[in-house]
Amino acid sequence: MIKMKNLLFFLFLLSSKIGCAQFAEILSSDRPGQALSVNTVGKNVFQTQAGMDFFDNTSYFHPNSFFRYGLSEKFELNAGFILSGSSSERDLESFTIGVRYLLSKLDSNSKSSLQLSYDFGAVNKNIQLNYIYGNSFSEKLSYTVNLGINMGDVFEVNSAIYVLNFAYALNNKMGVFVESFGTFLNSTSQLNFDAGYYYLLNNNLQLDALIGENNGPFLGAGVTWRIPPKNKKLK
Repeated sequence: MIKMKNLLFFLFLLSSKIGCAQFAEILSSDRPGQALSVNTVGKNVFQTQAGMDFFDNTSYFHPNSFFRYGLSEKFELNAGFILSGSSSERDLESFTIGVRYLLSKLDSNSKSSLQLSYDFGAVNKNIQLNYIYGNSFSEKLSYTVNLGINMGDVFEVNSAIYVLNFAYALNNKMGVFVESFGTFLNSTSQLNFDAGYYYLLNNNLQLDALIGENNGPFLGAGVTWRIPPKNKKLK
């Protein structure tokens, strides 16, 4: 049986072969929505993505945070958690650690990457592998596709995951998106959707909000905060 640590070690070896590149002027966040961004955060960049979701079918708030750190321009470590339950009693719904590796050239118009994660907090511990692809129709209209598999500890496939996200930049500060997401290859296939809005306060701070349907209506809001390397100034 292939061990999770062996997969992580292999990706670390890949990162050692990556060269340097220019620092991205504006942050690239996984928020808002379900789609993972095709971009990595960049070398020595630390980024926090935090939010709160409310699901009408349970009447529970779900605080969540995701932390990302770039070991190189194309390779990052990340970790995140999701809490669930009433406001007076919280349960750890998910606690993941993972890595993301950019497969494409940094200056490519179309990009692809891989995200590998292990969830320690789920009722049934699982491994998730996502292929991420991003491209654009124009300067303002872009799309992101996520295709993934969810596996158990012995690498049996539990389900497949998809996200199809379309984003439109209203200007250099604001944008909107709509997406479909869900699972298949299992007995409880899902087809869900959401839509939302983001606003850049500056190049390193973003606010967002969304509304969607996932076995009932849900709402969400959050913030992304990026800390660039010391030799890069906050704007």
